[in-house]
Amino acid sequence: MKISFRTIQDLLDRSKKQRAELMETYALIPSSHCRRRALCCSLLPEISLLEALAVIRYLLDLDSDVRLQLTKDLVRYFFLNSVCINSCPFLSHRNCLIYENRFFGCRAYGLWPKNYYHELAERTHLVNRHNQRLWQDFGISLPQEVVDFQVPYCPYVKPDSDTSVNNKTLTHAADKIEKLSKQLAPWHDSFRQTYFSDLSFFTASLAFGLNEAVRMKFAFVKDYVITENQTGLSEVINNLPDVFAGLA
Repeated sequence: MKISFRTIQDLLDRSKKQRAELMETYALIPSSHCRRRALCCSLLPEISLLEALAVIRYLLDLDSDVRLQLTKDLVRYFFLNSVCINSCPFLSHRNCLIYENRFFGCRAYGLWPKNYYHELAERTHLVNRHNQRLWQDFGISLPQEVVDFQVPYCPYVKPDSDTSVNNKTLTHAADKIEKLSKQLAPWHDSFRQTYFSDLSFFTASLAFGLNEAVRMKFAFVKDYVITENQTGLSEVINNLPDVFAGLA
């Protein structure tokens, strides 16, 4: 089930309570710091619909030029993330542009126990291998270094306080976010099943339509694998309008 602009506007209006509770839930996760700040911000994490709405609401309060650039970066990320290892679209000069509204996956990174983090990474790798086989069915061989890429476990992330962090703390926060987002039924499931919890795919679908975004990704990935040519993609990105402006 596709999510339209009107649906997003309705969801923004009806999710004020849930978005407030989301921020309270984020606060359950101790703030942290890392001496290698931003060096691990290579992937856009999977998120819930509620987290997507919170960031969209944040984008609407930004200067239009900044919002447009972030929109372009999200769309470019979607089109090339199968063939390139890119930085997170929200990363600029080693600073997170949505830091106060960053996602659960970003907040929890480096706080999971090492063995559990490796379990999560292995699940992601299995998904990547499955996607690789799907692309091969269409005659496209994805770069193996992209398929195998994983953000390494970081031992340098430390909580800012003496508060202990364990699986129970993080799992409790994740479960609470999931429950809050499920209150936005049926669109919570639609965001997960149709857009695979991917904000970049969601943004590209808003810009071009769901089916056209998929068709364009196939064309751009194929072109990149064969020629590494991004001319067509650059033209599309340069002409991209501010797709979120109408929600402001």
